[in-house]
Amino acid sequence: MKVLVLGATGFLGSNLVRALLAEGDQVRGLVRPSNPAPTLRGLDIERITGDLNMVASLRRACEGVRIVYHCAAYYPPHTVPVSVATAQALKETWNVLDAVRAASVERLVFGSTLTTIGFPRQQGQPADETCAFTTQYRDNPYLMSKIAMEKAVLEAARNGLPAVVVNPTACFGPYDSKPTSGTQIVMIAKRLMPGYIQGDINAIDVRDVATGMMKAAERGRVGERYILGSWNTTQRELNMLIARVAGVMAPIAPVPYWVARYGSKFGDWVFRTILRKPAPVPGFFVEVLKHMQQYDCSKAIRELDYPRSPIEPAIRDALNWFRANEYLGS
Repeated sequence: MKVLVLGATGFLGSNLVRALLAEGDQVRGLVRPSNPAPTLRGLDIERITGDLNMVASLRRACEGVRIVYHCAAYYPPHTVPVSVATAQALKETWNVLDAVRAASVERLVFGSTLTTIGFPRQQGQPADETCAFTTQYRDNPYLMSKIAMEKAVLEAARNGLPAVVVNPTACFGPYDSKPTSGTQIVMIAKRLMPGYIQGDINAIDVRDVATGMMKAAERGRVGERYILGSWNTTQRELNMLIARVAGVMAPIAPVPYWVARYGSKFGDWVFRTILRKPAPVPGFFVEVLKHMQQYDCSKAIRELDYPRSPIEPAIRDALNWFRANEYLGS
């Protein structure tokens, strides 16, 4: 079966490409002209040069494929106005939806995020797919652009587009080249994270998410969203596990959320107004952490039957990949 992976060079996308190849699928990837695609090195896939803003290349990439896996949803690279982030996010999403329609693709599996899942009515209960998005941070470009894209996909599904949404929780594993969630692993392994922001989290092996997306293409119901998660835990417990696998001391100083939030806002201001460049850790990122929680994944477990592997091997494989690719220094 011929399939297309948007975001094939990324963390989730490159793991998904490997899972699809292992199943015998013919995989096509949309790759930016400037991207050397180190995470795809040695893999037998068809590459189409382009991106989500290059409509002609996107339509060419969708031609002749049965399934499109969208692992390239917009992510603001630094703090920008919500209107700017949302406009760009929706432009890219509409381009994908139009290309999928034009090519009569059988299924679109859209990779969303855990932050579009709202909070449960009863405090202390895990959140599920029925929890509607809500936030007190309406000026957060990440949160608002992500929910705008998800709503656009779900609206298209209501209007007949065969789309399914998956909401992965915090992913860990190899090929995290940016890195994304692997930043936590790198920082702890390099002993650069003495403190941590308190809170809940759900973690999953990125390879299980890849399998879950394949299951969503096969079994997922059109217009539904599925939380792909595994281990409900806390930031403290996750940090301790990472530190144990890395053979270093775990972060010991819990930082209250409000201290971290206002500190990040001040850092944004310093970089923007004095240093005249984007902050290395955008202020909006700390607000995103407030939306991380524990999740009830029973709907996805029941309907998709995706694997939920232990997290420790995923962390170990991530560390080995970071070490082999010189992210951890000498």
